[in-house]
Amino acid sequence: MRRINLLPPDERRRPAETLRGGAPAILLIVGAVALIFMVGMYLFFLLRLNSVEDEIAGLDQQIADQNARLAELAPYRDLQAQLDAKKPVADGIFSTRFPWDQFLQGLAFVIPESTALDTLTAEAAPVSIEAQPEQPLEPPGAVTFTGIALPRYQNVADFVVQINDLRYLSNAELNSAELDRETFAQPAISFEVASELITVAGENGTEVRLDDGPPTESADTGVQGRYQARVARAGTER
Repeated sequence: MRRINLLPPDERRRPAETLRGGAPAILLIVGAVALIFMVGMYLFFLLRLNSVEDEIAGLDQQIADQNARLAELAPYRDLQAQLDAKKPVADGIFSTRFPWDQFLQGLAFVIPESTALDTLTAEAAPVSIEAQPEQPLEPPGAVTFTGIALPRYQNVADFVVQINDLRYLSNAELNSAELDRETFAQPAISFEVASELITVAGENGTEVRLDDGPPTESADTGVQGRYQARVARAGTER
């Protein structure tokens, strides 16, 4: 079969001419869109680049400030090295020191009412920077008490037993006890007791600290409780 175009010759050429006439407009639109897209991308990356440059400038300033601070602290580098070298010695002395304040406060709780101390002579164990924590120092220290008691030797015995319960003392022994009828207004027993003075390494801290920590409980609460119970029992018996 043969196809026959019934349109007039003028009408037959219009679609092709219309298509050819609209192509440049489409290209212009596509080009404009592409140009806008490229300009947008350019502005985005330009802003991003400016932001990164600002960050780099800020980091450079921080580095400069830190370098200036390091330059100011440079004279103290040797001092810090000396402190680091001496810290183990200071920690050793600190951890093996004898806590005299806690010892005296604890002693106040264990002295019976029937006795009174006259003198106390003590020498703690030598400090040792090589001592291991929680280990008693060797040789131990020594302490000697002299005092008076009401005229019953049981009072002196109670003093020896009760100070031996104090965690800082060990192996308390009675050196002498003598009834004195002339020195005092009424008869009293003069006595002398010797004991070992125990120092446990690290019991009150293992290193020197510059900041303030919580206060350490100074009294031996266990001994205090036992002493108060004995005083109460003695009052009941009387």
